[in-house]
Amino acid sequence: MELKGKIALVTGASKGIGKATAELLGNSGCNVIVNYASDQNGADEVVSVLEELGVQAVAIQADISNKSDVESMFSEIKKQFGTLDVLINNAGIFDMNDSPESLEAFENVFKVNFLAQVMVTNEAVKLMKTGKIVFLSSVHGMIGHGRPDAIAYSAMKAGLDSYMKNLAKHLAPDILVNSISPGKTLTPMWGEMDDKTKNEMAQDHLTERWIMPEEIADGILFLLKNDSVCGEILTVDGGMALKTLG
Repeated sequence: MELKGKIALVTGASKGIGKATAELLGNSGCNVIVNYASDQNGADEVVSVLEELGVQAVAIQADISNKSDVESMFSEIKKQFGTLDVLINNAGIFDMNDSPESLEAFENVFKVNFLAQVMVTNEAVKLMKTGKIVFLSSVHGMIGHGRPDAIAYSAMKAGLDSYMKNLAKHLAPDILVNSISPGKTLTPMWGEMDDKTKNEMAQDHLTERWIMPEEIADGILFLLKNDSVCGEILTVDGGMALKTLG
């Protein structure tokens, strides 16, 4: 897929993997819609970087778990661009109360990490004649992987993987659908960590270091450019699945 001149929507693009992906798409000539939930300053900074690259960029605020917000966002996309070629379903959450007993955590994670992805995708497909969709999964979503204190998160990522594969069957060959499955990636979602904690957590990878958001963005770019990958989960986890979860 030639990305120059294409229109891409990246959800949760004000920081972390979404930010790195939006900027890499801009470097590839894509015009980018930068979706954000609350970090307007971060989104505006990404738009500024994209405009300096010579592509069109716009920041649109929308809570992707809110139906009205999603509909308004796509109405604005249709008004400004008329079409959509690429969807990167990046936005997601981790509930710090995640546990086998917390029904509230299951409900929160389901709403954002699964149901919202379906809602955004359904609206996006209405504007796409051809193109690519990429979901952000996780190594925790692999069957049998994950951990009890991330049980809701793991379950929803597993569900998202199944949804992705069945959606790929439904939309191919016009729209190709895939996922990328990161290991521990150094994003703001992890909060503040001292060097000792950061180094200890990096040992969960065979590479013994954190994955950087730009490395996940590189994997997403591969899925967008390659027209022979469909319904697949690209794992970029530093060997975490083998060392820690296998």
